[in-house]
Amino acid sequence: MNRGAFLATTSSACLTFLTQQPAFAKEVDPAVKGTKADPAFQTCLSQCVYDCTKPKGSEQKSRAECLPECKTKCATTKQQLMKGEPIKKE
Repeated sequence: MNRGAFLATTSSACLTFLTQQPAFAKEVDPAVKGTKADPAFQTCLSQCVYDCTKPKGSEQKSRAECLPECKTKCATTKQQLMKGEPIKKE
């Protein structure tokens, strides 16, 4: 194999690799949006509790103290603010 053939082969392989379309995150299930299982709500709540429970000087809040504050900050629906799950009527 000569240099020209090698460069042609490798450059075409590199261009194919570099020009691929990016993989997008899959869509959130519509049945989960607005519930406590909503990934956006879970992510926001997790980050908020993490930031809230970090020690700030000599003061540190417990997770139980941070959770109500973070729920009000991150919730987008009334269901996300509730404790537990609502009772389903048959």
